[in-house]
Amino acid sequence: MKSKFLLLTVLAIVVFVSATPVRAETLIPPSSNPNAQVGRVESFERVTWDKASLIDGYSTLATGCKTYTLGVNGYSAVGINIWSYAWNIKWCYNGTSITSLSKWRTVWANYGWSFKGDISDDQSGGVNQSSYWHYAQGDFCFIETYTCITHSYPWVDQTVYGSGNYSGSAGGN
Repeated sequence: MKSKFLLLTVLAIVVFVSATPVRAETLIPPSSNPNAQVGRVESFERVTWDKASLIDGYSTLATGCKTYTLGVNGYSAVGINIWSYAWNIKWCYNGTSITSLSKWRTVWANYGWSFKGDISDDQSGGVNQSSYWHYAQGDFCFIETYTCITHSYPWVDQTVYGSGNYSGSAGGN
């Protein structure tokens, strides 16, 4: 009889514990999960020339089209890539001004992280101008339940010129 009572008591406790909702912060506290905190960020950039402008005989110094990609990778404390945030600007130029322009964002998030969107996006200049400047800052969230356990905010600040030159910086936390 005692063994049946003990067995029923243990089963009741197991059912109660498994039915009790537990917040993610309880399961994975940020201080003990190495992927919950950004250990370092590393910026990257890439420039590609439009092949059509090279084939058509345009000088890559005076006229042509390029795509300037500038971004940031976030790494956990143990070196795992946990997110990536980049902006791409494709522009054509004639040596003094920008003749066409488009931009797009590229993001990636590892398991547990999600991209919530841009919290800042500003620009100036553009087509028929000597330059185009763009700044954006994104918001990545680690394990969203009622709220995010932690956020990370990468940013990209880039400028392209009618001469074909470009400049920029990127960072975040």
